[in-house]
Amino acid sequence: MKVFLLFFTCLCFWQCSSPIAAFEQGIQGSPKVPAKLYFENKSKNASEYVWLINGEEVSSDEHLTYEFLSSGRYIIELKSKEGTKEAIQTSEVFIQAPDNCLVLLETTAGNLIVELLEETSGHLTNFVELSESGFYNGLSFHRVIDDFMIQGGDNSTRSGGKRFDNPPTIPEEINPDYPHYRGALAAARMPDDMNPTKASSGSQFYIVDGRKLSESNMKKAESTKLFNYSPDQVTKYLELGGAPQLDGEYTVFGYLVSGFGVLDRIAESTTDSYDKPLQDIKIINTRSLN
Repeated sequence: MKVFLLFFTCLCFWQCSSPIAAFEQGIQGSPKVPAKLYFENKSKNASEYVWLINGEEVSSDEHLTYEFLSSGRYIIELKSKEGTKEAIQTSEVFIQAPDNCLVLLETTAGNLIVELLEETSGHLTNFVELSESGFYNGLSFHRVIDDFMIQGGDNSTRSGGKRFDNPPTIPEEINPDYPHYRGALAAARMPDDMNPTKASSGSQFYIVDGRKLSESNMKKAESTKLFNYSPDQVTKYLELGGAPQLDGEYTVFGYLVSGFGVLDRIAESTTDSYDKPLQDIKIINTRSLN
């Protein structure tokens, strides 16, 4: 009889306990785009969760990690559920616009976000205009070499959708202050024998995947190119890897700031004898985040 009463008491307590929704943001100040934020669930007496941002359901995981790609005010809502009972907590975050020019490339492998350099204004303006016009939408990464780079922007790879004329070449803006570290965004171009001025393609670009480098690699690069890297540049190359053999030859006009895992996935694609991925990897949409 005592055992039965103990079980009955515990059952009543459980049935009468309502869920409590609670979460912590751990955010200081107003973060800037792109802002990947973590929200830790502190709810009690609940086994199901629904996260909403500005009224749209984004996750049913216990905790939430979310990347904000536009500036503005966001309402964060957590619904904690147990059976038919539900509790809600809401909060808000303010995301600021980025200081520099950012462009988002949505691809079939995930999102890439690049920060463009003001010092290469011709390439910056061209890339933003093409991105906003929809030129890159539907194009494939047509040349991929693991531990080196991924290349896209060739209008001939378009399948369906609006056709565009190929943009004219852009005068080179090669700057020794911006090396080909891993994540560098640079303009493709024709070889020197056809293009002695090193003019950039009007649309084709590549993002450096790059290999790990040693101090001996860097010394060899300096002696081969008759070029002296600053101590900071050497340190960054050793930390990130990259492709120093391209320095001084192609215009770097930006750097990847988000999506390095996506870069890895694309770079590791199985390719044919022409370095074209066997499974097509497309750019879905591009847009400025400013």
